[in-house]
Amino acid sequence: MSNRTPSQTTDRTSQQTTTNPATQRWIGPVVAVIILAAGGWYFLKPEPVPVIVTETTAAVPEVTTPVTEPADVLSTAQEPADEISAQAADAGIDGTALPAEQEVVATEPLPALDESDGVVKQKLLALPWQAGLSSLFVGEEMVRRFVVQIDNIAQGRLVPEQALFKGLTQDFKATQTGQQYQLDIANYQRYQRHLELLESAPQAEVVALFNQLYPLMQQAYLELGYPDAQFRDRVQQAIQQLLAAPEIADGPMLALDSVQYTFADAEIEQLSMAHKQMVRLGLKNQQRLKLLLAAYQPLLAKK
Repeated sequence: MSNRTPSQTTDRTSQQTTTNPATQRWIGPVVAVIILAAGGWYFLKPEPVPVIVTETTAAVPEVTTPVTEPADVLSTAQEPADEISAQAADAGIDGTALPAEQEVVATEPLPALDESDGVVKQKLLALPWQAGLSSLFVGEEMVRRFVVQIDNIAQGRLVPEQALFKGLTQDFKATQTGQQYQLDIANYQRYQRHLELLESAPQAEVVALFNQLYPLMQQAYLELGYPDAQFRDRVQQAIQQLLAAPEIADGPMLALDSVQYTFADAEIEQLSMAHKQMVRLGLKNQQRLKLLLAAYQPLLAKK
């Protein structure tokens, strides 16, 4: 496979009355990572703002197996003491004492990165996600998508081509009053299923899967041109980036040039793309995501 290069995205989208698949697949950066990270890890995909004005009704598309080493069987017959044994005895070391029985965990070999989708998908979907929601995951190039998205989020960017989730089922809405436009708070409801998905699986199981698949993630990270860096550190940087997003009141005003929306408030519009997507989640959803990311942050830092 050729190396994948992170790319930047724009926060503007053309005005239209139908859902733009390239812009409707991001449920908020993370999870990623995080879902990431191992899940959270799979939460992070950008959603530049599409345009549907006022009354338009949103279209709704649709163990490892423990292996115990057998105990050594020792002879009870006495053998002549040699010089080394005598020196060990003088040092207080009993040459006949063996360490306690140790548990050896069999490690399942991982597939090649180019052939990993089947195994990764199987293991990911085996986690106890909320029923009916795991189908939201995109099942192609899963490791590379996650790694590229995390790398970009750590830099405040988003990559729509590397969607971790299938498209949102409702169009973006803006309300118009005179010549002014406002982000419709009904947009925030679009993210509920994704948040419920990421909150549903036990964090310990998600982290265990992240650690199991980590060699594949590290390999994909090396492909991006980081020969001396650890992807685990990049995950931490991405989480910190999202936790630092400002919490803006719901329903911010929008500006509309010929065919594109931007935030009317210059301070919001100048935020990084990752931070602006957090604003689009809505205040309550953003706080839910931050709680989840804060819980995963120390867990994903451990090897």
